Amino acid sequence: LTTRKNMTEKRKKDIRLVVSDIDGTLIRRGEGFPKEVEQAVAELKKRGILFTFASGRLPYMITPFAESLGIEIPVCACNGTLLYRKDEILEKHPLCLLELRPLIEAALLREMTVLYSLNGTEYCMRENEAVRRKRAERGSYHPIRPVREEEWENLWADKVNISDEQGEISSLLEWEQPLEGSCEITHYGNQGLEIVRAGFGKAYGVRQICAGLGISMEQVLAIGDNENDNEMLTQAGIGAAVGNAETATKACADLTARKESGAGATEIIRRICLEENEK
Repeated sequence: LTTRKNMTEKRKKDIRLVVSDIDGTLIRRGEGFPKEVEQAVAELKKRGILFTFASGRLPYMITPFAESLGIEIPVCACNGTLLYRKDEILEKHPLCLLELRPLIEAALLREMTVLYSLNGTEYCMRENEAVRRKRAERGSYHPIRPVREEEWENLWADKVNISDEQGEISSLLEWEQPLEGSCEITHYGNQGLEIVRAGFGKAYGVRQICAGLGISMEQVLAIGDNENDNEMLTQAGIGAAVGNAETATKACADLTARKESGAGATEIIRRICLEENEK
């Protein structure tokens, strides 16, 4: 475990809540939920330390993990713009598709895949070669739902995702720039980006969870790997990055794990909350 900022033993002992991102932080593409993370969360529970997720995923993609871990407290979905507990939506802060129309149409013109979520369902705006191939490989894919002309102004999405297998997401930059200030855009290399409403990122979601639990952000250990985790890491009592995290995310963290993904998250939890020294 590499420490990047001064971190006292008192801060370690004060942790009452662990919040973790999922993709890249706990799970790599194509992998299942790590057993070592399940075991670490079970040990946290025995010590009275709570655990939850702060993820870019929609609730239906998080809930199976939350149920398997027995999470009873709220979960932060859609990069913070949606908070829910089991089947109850506690808060949601969608964005109007009309504002994103120039960006979306530029992406569709380039045959990129555009997904948007409405009321818990993720739709694909138009079929393309990548969509057809994924449907053939997986047996199913997100339902195709183009936006009709009269709908743009009245459709509010929890999240918009644009991906491009050709790696040309940077060609959308001129359409992204006008959205600065009103939207938060997370990039995943040059393969994709994710858009949510500004001001309601993961840090906001975690603060709301803390308020409901009667604890402070100083009592939170947050774990992440990408730019949409940065603000959460800097505002938590202890912010930690897994070994495969982006360089900028590691710079925002108090400490970085030597191991990657789920093994790295487990390393962090055990060292900070379960008081296990490195071998």
